[in-house]
Amino acid sequence: MKKLLFTITFLSSITCFAQWTQVNNGIANLSQGATTLGHSANYIFSGTLSGGKMYRSNDNGNNWSEITPPIVSNVPECGYYFSGKYFSGLNASTDCIYYSSNDGTAWSVGVGSPTASVVRGFMSLSTDIFAYTSNKGIYKSSDGGVNWTQTISGLSNLNITWMEVINSKIVACSIGGGVFISTDNGSTWVQSNSGIAGGDLNGAMVWRMGTNLYYYAQGGGSYTSANDGATWTVWTKPAVFGLAPLEIYRSGGNLYLEARHFSGGLKDSVYVTSNEGTTWTNITGNLSASDLNASKIMEFNGYAFIGYNLVSPNLGIYRRGITVGINEQVFNSTNIAIYPNPANDLILITADSRLLGSNFIITDQLGRQVLTGKLSNETTTVDISSFPVGVYFFQVGQENKQTIKVMKQ
Repeated sequence: MKKLLFTITFLSSITCFAQWTQVNNGIANLSQGATTLGHSANYIFSGTLSGGKMYRSNDNGNNWSEITPPIVSNVPECGYYFSGKYFSGLNASTDCIYYSSNDGTAWSVGVGSPTASVVRGFMSLSTDIFAYTSNKGIYKSSDGGVNWTQTISGLSNLNITWMEVINSKIVACSIGGGVFISTDNGSTWVQSNSGIAGGDLNGAMVWRMGTNLYYYAQGGGSYTSANDGATWTVWTKPAVFGLAPLEIYRSGGNLYLEARHFSGGLKDSVYVTSNEGTTWTNITGNLSASDLNASKIMEFNGYAFIGYNLVSPNLGIYRRGITVGINEQVFNSTNIAIYPNPANDLILITADSRLLGSNFIITDQLGRQVLTGKLSNETTTVDISSFPVGVYFFQVGQENKQTIKVMKQ
């Protein structure tokens, strides 16, 4: 199916990529490096690998304030914003999922969350949030992250390295089992490795680029699927992927890549695409040629952030602007996308952090309002299954609002 992009521009804007700047004011002891830890609606988070310190900033990293992590001296592995809460995934012997409703001032444990495991990451679909782990498979919460349940029916391998969503299907890749797919919001899983060589079942990551899925194995095998993971074919990586992709991060229509390169003295490079991989821009710029080593790229409020970890200590967090102009509010094809289109039941709206909190409405051809909502997550799922077949219009913003046609079939 086609993915639909639209452009809404408030004020004039120029998309550009400036140089990277160190933003470590307030962060103590970078001797073992630092890591970014995602964001909430108003704050970005980071941590240091020496001393187990955690920090937050509400001014795009200009200044950082120390906060107490969910478990003292235990820096989280990852962070995620969902349903008005900031979630932390930990490597811990006790509970491994915590959440905060006040930007890390206080923490609550996710009831039923995994223990003695590593939470590698989170993802969400509709009103559910998922956590994937190093040895306990996948956990799911349907009440905003308060209570969690292990959901591993059909999941024969429990070491999950990455998750993705495409067309209302959830895709997970594992160590030893390759790809698993769920069509019922994670209740059951089916192994789906048709076309993937037996030696490539140690999955490193899986991601969506346009309407296709891509799978990369730890041994170097690369595959793509044009049918939501039902079958796979060998994929020849573009040159920007170098020897291996280390990290893929999506923020709305921007897809970031950190790739491993050894030629020319450059170890890791950072790229971004705003057209689903048709073209890539190298934004490595003035970053040190030292090994970035997948230190978590993220985007927030018009900036890209990246951290240097133990391999390159004392460098900390770097920031790079991705738009020109202060106080600009830019809605364009680089930061929001709606797919699939046409759709039968669900549409997914992917939006970067600048759009979090924006209200949207959907109207029919007569201009009647049929649904309202808020872009509360970077991926917002909208159920249109009850809509009659026809044409509808999606609108975001209160002033100078533009519309986009959505087809219900």
